[in-house]
Amino acid sequence: ENYVYRFLQGFRGSSGDWDWETALVLSAAKRDNVTSNRISNTAMQELLNSDSPSTYNIFSGAGGDLAGLQPALIDVYRVDRSDLQMIDFKVSNAELFEMSAGPVGFLAGAEIRKESFSDERDPRLNGEIAYTAYEGATFPIVSDVANSSPTGDNSGDRSVTSLFTEFAIPLGENLDVQAALRYEDFSDVGDTTVGKVAFGWRPLDSLMFRGSWSEAFRAPNLVTINEALVVRQNTRIDYVCEYVLDEQGLSQSDLDTDCTPSVQRRASGSEDLKPEQSTNTSIGIVWNATEELMFTLDYWSIEKEDSIGLFGENNQSVYDLLLRLRAGTADCANTSFNPAVGRDPIDPADEAFYLASGICPAGQVDFVEDQYTNLDTRTISGYDLGVYYDVDTSIGDFACTFVGTFYDEYTQKGSSGVAAEVQAALDSGELPSTIALRGYGDLLLREGNMEEKYHASLRWSKERLGAYVSMLHVGKFYDADSSIVRDGETINWWLPSMTTYNANFDYQFDAFGADTRFRLGVNNLTDERAPLCDCRFGYWSDAHRDYGRYWFLDMRFRFD
Repeated sequence: ENYVYRFLQGFRGSSGDWDWETALVLSAAKRDNVTSNRISNTAMQELLNSDSPSTYNIFSGAGGDLAGLQPALIDVYRVDRSDLQMIDFKVSNAELFEMSAGPVGFLAGAEIRKESFSDERDPRLNGEIAYTAYEGATFPIVSDVANSSPTGDNSGDRSVTSLFTEFAIPLGENLDVQAALRYEDFSDVGDTTVGKVAFGWRPLDSLMFRGSWSEAFRAPNLVTINEALVVRQNTRIDYVCEYVLDEQGLSQSDLDTDCTPSVQRRASGSEDLKPEQSTNTSIGIVWNATEELMFTLDYWSIEKEDSIGLFGENNQSVYDLLLRLRAGTADCANTSFNPAVGRDPIDPADEAFYLASGICPAGQVDFVEDQYTNLDTRTISGYDLGVYYDVDTSIGDFACTFVGTFYDEYTQKGSSGVAAEVQAALDSGELPSTIALRGYGDLLLREGNMEEKYHASLRWSKERLGAYVSMLHVGKFYDADSSIVRDGETINWWLPSMTTYNANFDYQFDAFGADTRFRLGVNNLTDERAPLCDCRFGYWSDAHRDYGRYWFLDMRFRFD
């Protein structure tokens, strides 16, 4: 059940050459989420251990003893709330002063806002009602809700003060420049100032050159700062264990230690986070070849510093291997390694293999503690191409559009901290060449970062009839988590490009005094399925859709 309350009131007016406006926003949202028929681990354990007639019968046929489960069934709730209070004020003057090419426009303003959130979890998830398993594991390793990871309550708030200004400057009859500056002060992560300069130059009526340089920022959200503890169970690679297999020429069946165990990721927020800062540049051209045909081409690049994220379980495992390789086997009892990686005791049968590989024995990975942090510099560049054609004919009006984005670079550098240390070890050969930092290096064509994505459409209309067809294409990429190494060569699992088509037909008429439109359409006309990958839903949900072909009928009635 969702509740949203919102109050917005604005005022605007003029005084001489100045226009002003202000607004107040008060907003609150609350979501109560209850999931029924979950199983309490504590209650289930009591049912299994009971010697009364109510003992759960695990041998009750193929369907199980469903009636006997009733005492263990529970409702699990989650209550989320977010609040926002904001007031802003700005003034503008379209003719602040005159220049030889025309008047200079000016805008200035201020904004004050306060935002907060709370995330309240069920007592059986947040540790208030703790479950202790037979081997002694308890919160935060396991919750009292079967198949749900433990998650603590979470809340936070911040206040933000913003000041901004903008100028529109005509430097010539055919050259306009825009300059802007914005300052924001956050109560929890400090302050930042960013600027922007853009221009548009039209040497011919049919030709315009445009470009911009701007800075931008993204403050860490309240969750990444205030997150108390979120644990999730994931299958990850233990590179220490994999190193032993490769060095000794073993297979997984030769070790009691699992090299791809189910690992608990323990993530937490950080009050030391800084806003992400980016520099954006673009240069482009707009060409009106004819009255009906227009082309646009823009080259752009984005360089982002202090990207916010988690270093990652796999990368923490690589760092643990590096520390063990450097330490050798001289004093395993008194040597510490990566403190973020928690391991079970080593199986005595495996110790000799580790020592023979030149590293201290390491038990199976149990958990990885990963805190949100500011990572390294990420660079993305490419170009956007647009083609627009509109023409009126005796058989109807046609509008054709093609818009595409093509990437040249998508990299993240390990230039500081642990990432830089590991990358240097990879470059020097200190670490095996079959290992790579996840999320670092050349990310183009990896994990959803395709080289191209474009959309094309054709619309036709004549009097009361209309039709539309469109195409969406996303390029290929590979899933690094599914990559394997065979005979020293990395073999990737490629997800091929995917193209889908949509179409619809319109008919408009008057009915009951209303402008009425019937639209019959079909999405994914060719019933294209998303490429298969080893993902949560069996396909890469951030890039692909797997709805299949489906039809729809839309009816619209508009009353004047």
